[in-house]
Parts: sequence; C-alpha cells; structure tokens
Amino acid sequence: MQTDCLSTLTNRDIDITKAIPLYQSPDHHVYWVGTLTRGEEIECNSYLIVDRGEGYLLEAGGFDRFSPTLDKVNSVFSAQSISHLLFSHQDPDVCASISAWLEFNPGLTVVCPSLWQRFMPHYMAYNVKYQPMGDKGLTLPLKSGGQLKCLSAPYLHSPGNMVTFDSVSGFLFSGDIGAAPYPDGETHVVIDDWKVQVDTMRGFHQRYMSSSRAVAAFIHSVAGLPIKAILPQHGAILRGDEAHKFFQWLGALPCGVDYLFPANS
Repeated sequence: MQTDCLSTLTNRDIDITKAIPLYQSPDHHVYWVGTLTRGEEIECNSYLIVDRGEGYLLEAGGFDRFSPTLDKVNSVFSAQSISHLLFSHQDPDVCASISAWLEFNPGLTVVCPSLWQRFMPHYMAYNVKYQPMGDKGLTLPLKSGGQLKCLSAPYLHSPGNMVTFDSVSGFLFSGDIGAAPYPDGETHVVIDDWKVQVDTMRGFHQRYMSSSRAVAAFIHSVAGLPIKAILPQHGAILRGDEAHKFFQWLGALPCGVDYLFPANS
C-alpha cells in the first residue's frame, strides 16, 4: 500500500527538526531532510529516497548542513546505506558538504552534470566514484523496478544543470527551478498561498534563470512526464495543480537576458 503523505501535508503539521515523510510504499520512501536555520544563509531543501534498502540523497547541502541532515537521515534510515549523492549543479549551497559525506562513507557514488566533474574536487581531497550526466541525461535503475531519470536542464541556472524525476513517486527534484527564497523566520515546506508563492519566486527566477528560451526548452523536455509534485532546493514544494500552474507561470515570465535586456530596449 502506498501513501502520498505530501498531498495532505500542511506547514502547521511540520517539525523542521525531523525528517518529513513525503511518500511511502513498501519498497519506496521519500523524505524531506533539509535544514531551515532561519539565519543569513539561504534555506535549503535536501531529499532522501529509500528504495528497497538503498538510499539516494539529493542536494546534500552546504558544509554546515552535514550534521543536521545526517541526523535526520539516520532517524529514518541508516546513512551508511546511502549509495548515491545527487547534485543538480556545483553551487556550495548544493554540495559543499560532499567532503563530509565522503569522509563518512568513501564508497558513495556522486551523480552530477558532467560539466562539473572536474570542478567538484575543489571541495575535497578524496578519490571519488562519479556517475556523470551529459546533455542526453542519465537513468539510474531502482531495485523496486522504478527509475531515477536525471535530465539535463542547462542554464537554469547553471550551464550544467540537472533535474531528477522519480518514476515511482512522480516527484521532480528540480534544483533551483521553482525556488522561492522566503524571508528568514518563515517555514514554508509546502505552499500556503499561491499568490505569495508567485511573488516570492518571481525575482529569483527573473535573475537566476538565464533566458526564456532555456525555460521553454526545459518545459518541453519534461512535458511528457507524469509529474505529481515539483521539489525545489529552496522554498516550498509545488503539488498537483500547483506544478501545472508553475510551468504556465514560468513559461510566460521573461527571465535572465530576456528580462534584463529586452529586445525592444
């Protein structure tokens, strides 16, 4: 029996000091294991997928996030059983904790865009097993029979950027796409108010997403996927119809060079 915990989750229910179950079935589980420090740093969402005893940690976060994320993971799953770290791009808020994770478990496989494979060693001095994703994407088979489909989403915002679709839960782990940097002191793991969400997303996407053309290519690339939710690295998760509304909103939003340097200026 599967349970879509995410569809009924409200921010009133959330204890951010604990791992938050988002999807549960006998063979497959998804958890939010992020850290909301309410400090000067941008808040970060990390996610754990557990599939038949094998763990996949997505967007492990900055160096200071290692300990709280590790504690959350260990509360629901043995962190030693994580086999893969998945990083959407190279930014420190995404992956600066990589050195701590590899010291904890040197056998981890690092999945990241191939463009950043030669940059990642600047974070640590370990021999790393990489599974790089090129422009054609990469599929990770799951023991349950599902797949993690790693898809290229270049220039949103990084030149080498990756999103990951979990075919079992229907969740799209979107990195900075869909990010909403809410003000410090507020907890928004899910959306309370769509208008507030849009207002919070707008400035980030106009500045960080490179162009409307890159956005259009991304939306086209995921159009055929049965997406039930979009799980970004920052801010609230977009569920059900919110995901559909997000694609419509983002597709109509001037971004990056199209926003800063409009053709008619």
